[in-house]
Amino acid sequence: MKRIITKINKARLFSIMMLTLLLAATFTIQAQDAEKFHRFWPDNLYAVEFPSDKVGYVAGYSGSLFKTEDGGESWSGIYMGVTELIRKMSFINETTGWAVGHRGSILHTSDAGLTWAVQHSDKGNYLRDISFADENNGWVVGHNSTIWHTADGGKSWAKQDMQGFRGRDAPSLHSVIAKDANTAILVGEFGTVAHTEDAGVTWLVSYNKSGDTLLSIVNQGTGAIAVGLDGGVFRINIATDEQREEVKLILDAEFAKVVKKAMKKAKRKRREYVPIERVVLPETAIDYAITKIDSGTKEHLYELATTNDGSAIAVGASTIMKISPESVTQLTAGKDFPLPYVWVGGVDVTPSGDLWAAGLRGMIIKGSVAEMSYDKKVNIAEPGKVELISNRWGE
Repeated sequence: MKRIITKINKARLFSIMMLTLLLAATFTIQAQDAEKFHRFWPDNLYAVEFPSDKVGYVAGYSGSLFKTEDGGESWSGIYMGVTELIRKMSFINETTGWAVGHRGSILHTSDAGLTWAVQHSDKGNYLRDISFADENNGWVVGHNSTIWHTADGGKSWAKQDMQGFRGRDAPSLHSVIAKDANTAILVGEFGTVAHTEDAGVTWLVSYNKSGDTLLSIVNQGTGAIAVGLDGGVFRINIATDEQREEVKLILDAEFAKVVKKAMKKAKRKRREYVPIERVVLPETAIDYAITKIDSGTKEHLYELATTNDGSAIAVGASTIMKISPESVTQLTAGKDFPLPYVWVGGVDVTPSGDLWAAGLRGMIIKGSVAEMSYDKKVNIAEPGKVELISNRWGE
C-alpha cells in the first residue's frame, strides 16, 4: 500500500511540475506578444475634425485617435485614455479640442491630441455630439434628452432641459451646433429640433410636422441644415411672422382636439370633465421653420460638414452628397471605391476645400469639394500606414 501511495504522489508531483512549466511558458509568450503588439484592427471610425488643411484628427472604437500633420500623407495612432467609442470631436484650433464617448465621457486636449483628460463623466449615458463656439462656450447632447453646457472651457458642466416636446418618450438627441456663445440648435429622435438664444437657459422645441429621426446638423447662413434616416434632408430657417402664426393655429387646433376627446370620454364614463391645463411656453424673439427637401436617396445620412460656399457635405450609407441652397448633388466615387458596400460616419471639410471622411472598417477617405469627387486615402489597419504613438496596452 505504501509503495502505491508513493507512486501516486510522484505522478501528481510530476503533473504539477509540468503544468507549472506550461503556464510559465504561456505567460512568457503572452508578455512578449503584449510588448510587440502594434497592430490596428479595422475598427469603425466616426469622428472627423480638420481644423486646418494640414492637421486633422479621426477617431472611433476603443478610444483610438489617428492624427495627421501633413494633410493625410502620414498618420499617427494615439490612445485617448478611455476604451469607449469616440463619437464626435470639436476643435477650435489645431491644438485645443474636445470629444465625447458612448459611455458618457467628455474629454479635452490642449496639446494637439497627444494627451486627453476626462473633464466630465455622465456615466452610462451615450453622448452623441459636442460643439464649441469658442474656447469657453460649448454644448454636448446625448440619449435621454441629455444636454450639457459649459461656459468655462469645460472646467464645469451644467445640465439643461428642453421645453415644448410633445411626445410620450424623451427623445435621444443626436447632434448640436453652437452658432455663438448664446445661440445653438440641436436635433434628435422623432423630428426633434430645439434652439436656445440665451446660452441654454431656455431650450424651446420648434414645430416639425415630420417625425423623421435627425442625426446631424450644421450651420447654413442664419439657419441650419439637418440630415437623418431614410435620406432625410431638412432646411431649418428663421420663421417669418406668417409661419409662426400658422404654427400657432396648428397647435391650437391640436389642443382643441385633445379637449374634445377628453370631454367625450368623461361623458361616456359619466364623470365630471376636468379641464386640461395647457402648458404655456415662453415667448422667444425668433423661432425656426423646418422644411423637408428631396435628397434623391433613401439611404441613411449620418453626418454633415459645412463648405466655404455656404453648402454642406452629407455622408451616410453608400453615399456622399453636396447640399447647396439650391440643390442636392451626389459626389463621384473613385472607380475602385466599394460604394455599394460601405457606410461613412464622419466628415469634415478643410479651409481650402479638401473633403475628409471616415467610416466602415478603418477606412479614411479624401475628396475635393471643387471637383465633386472622392476616393479611399488609407485604411488604418493596413501594415505600415500608422506610426504608433501610444496604445491601450502601454507606450
